[in-house]
Amino acid sequence: MMRRGFSLVGMLMTLICIGVLLAIALPALQQGMTGMKEGGGKAAVSGWGLQDQVNLYGLMQTLNVQALGSNEGFPQPSVISGSRDISEDTTANLYSYLVMQRYIQPSQLVSRSDVVWVEPDEDYDWSAYDPRGGVYWDPSFSADLSDISNVSYAHMPLYGDRLRDRWGKLSSSFPMFGNRGPEDGIESMESNACFDGFWGGYVTFGDGHVEFFDSPDSFRRSLDGGGADGLFSVDDEDRHADAILGFTYRMDRGGPVLQWD
Repeated sequence: MMRRGFSLVGMLMTLICIGVLLAIALPALQQGMTGMKEGGGKAAVSGWGLQDQVNLYGLMQTLNVQALGSNEGFPQPSVISGSRDISEDTTANLYSYLVMQRYIQPSQLVSRSDVVWVEPDEDYDWSAYDPRGGVYWDPSFSADLSDISNVSYAHMPLYGDRLRDRWGKLSSSFPMFGNRGPEDGIESMESNACFDGFWGGYVTFGDGHVEFFDSPDSFRRSLDGGGADGLFSVDDEDRHADAILGFTYRMDRGGPVLQWD
């Protein structure tokens, strides 16, 4: 009786076929999950991108509903505390207050595409809230890109004419929050905000809608006095009326000290 079995050649052919199929499928699977295109750049539709859209959309909708319901506008740390000290208007304090008020959960502040320096604040202390004692957010919440940050998303710096004229306004063209980007909008292999040297991300505007940009240059807006208004650069140092998303590491009398990785 003849016995049938696997030959060495047959096994090798099977392994070769599996390897070819994986080589074809993996780039598509990677793009579908992370959004990274083969050869560089990011795609608008991906699993990680969908999470960013949901997180940013949910945050803006919550803020808009709260602002319309209370008629008090968007929160500003120095106003909330009553100190009027602009040094409190940092990225860490802003997001920590939003978590304290349950506008967003700590896990929703971290993007899946942000794999360096960023981790959720799993020990956020909601019990620290003590208005009588002047405590309105958990001070241990971190937004330090040189160490460990509990948040991925950049925001509009709370200073200058942009704060007076844009913060809390239902604008369809002025960015409020979004994926963080490289300094001066210059893509590079050194920036942790870029993948393989390319940037792509989602931005939510004052009216709550979210847009995808496949490069910093794809955001096109003109300054009131002329010239281009970059998404990740300070282009109006006099009035601070330009659109910009970043991390305010420290707030000085002259304006925000922005942090880039």
